[in-house]
Amino acid sequence: MKKLALLFVSVLTLSLLSSSCGSDDDEASIEGSWEFIKYGEIVDGEEVLYPYENSCSSANDYSEIMSNGTLKDYYYDEDCLETIDNGTWTKNGNTLTFTYSPDDITVLEIVKLTSSKLKVKFYDEDEQTYYLAELQKK
Repeated sequence: MKKLALLFVSVLTLSLLSSSCGSDDDEASIEGSWEFIKYGEIVDGEEVLYPYENSCSSANDYSEIMSNGTLKDYYYDEDCLETIDNGTWTKNGNTLTFTYSPDDITVLEIVKLTSSKLKVKFYDEDEQTYYLAELQKK
């Protein structure tokens, strides 16, 4: 009976370890098209997130991060007219840098990256606030 209990605990422990470590999150790529799903800020150390509200009812805002180091941000106004912001990107560890012009650079910290979800935070020096964005792969 003691061996059976030990075997059960061993199998349970092994299955828990393999399910927590066996995801494809370690190999997730930042490249791809990412739709905005939530946004918010950190208030008193707590994340406050809200559903992302698209201005257009038939098109969602998204970012396209391409393998050649370029990116495009697609935004749709209330008339569903598209605006595209072009830039470049680099990734160093958990730091993601978007450059749209020499005077327009956004440095993001990757909080979570999986094959289907991306969560980033960035600090706005003017507002002295940390902002968050959650995106999902298109």
